[in-house]
Amino acid sequence: FTAFERLLNAKIEGAIASGSYDVGLETLQAESFVVTDRRTIHVHPGTGAEARLLTITQRQRNRPVTLAEAFDHLDDPGARLLINERSRRAAVQVPTTSIMLDDGEIERRVRLIRPMEAHNIPIKMMGETHWVEAERIAFETAWDAEATEVPEYADSTIHVVSGLLLPIWKRLPNESTRVYRLQTDDGERIVGRRVSPAWVAGALATGTSTLTPDHAFMALMDGKTILDLT
Repeated sequence: FTAFERLLNAKIEGAIASGSYDVGLETLQAESFVVTDRRTIHVHPGTGAEARLLTITQRQRNRPVTLAEAFDHLDDPGARLLINERSRRAAVQVPTTSIMLDDGEIERRVRLIRPMEAHNIPIKMMGETHWVEAERIAFETAWDAEATEVPEYADSTIHVVSGLLLPIWKRLPNESTRVYRLQTDDGERIVGRRVSPAWVAGALATGTSTLTPDHAFMALMDGKTILDLT
């Protein structure tokens, strides 16, 4: 049963990473949601019902992993304290589930836990990184230095298409069909599909892209977007 649970968890992780994991109607949580822009992108000719593109600023409280929480991972005999030789950042390496690739190969991975993020990396790629095992004191210094730099809050922008969705459902990006709900600071309740900045730039294109360089880079790294730079 334990082996089955590990395989199931690996499948779920893979689906979440690819955006295909469907958990139904999901509620977004944040310290604050503020609608900063509203645009009508479709009007039903018979009823006048609208589909609207909302630009929303969300504020989330940063909760960095504490040094004590980082050291708690050392209860796992497979855990290691690391420092990146190039960035001087710290991470805790812990075992994680393996995944099966499309060709049937089993990819063994480890998980790197850092103050504000955690991600899985194939074991065979670790030798190509700058992560090296560190002494406890050096790790503690590097971890604390990064954690103290983290601001209390982080603001980011999300885009949600709400209102009459069915007529334009096929026009929305197909990498994820999740429907989200949230409540703004003004008490407005919003239900809709999240869309990427790349999709928004295409939907609102008027000859000049509204996509910022940072969002363009993120869209390309995601591997699901092609940008025409001409």
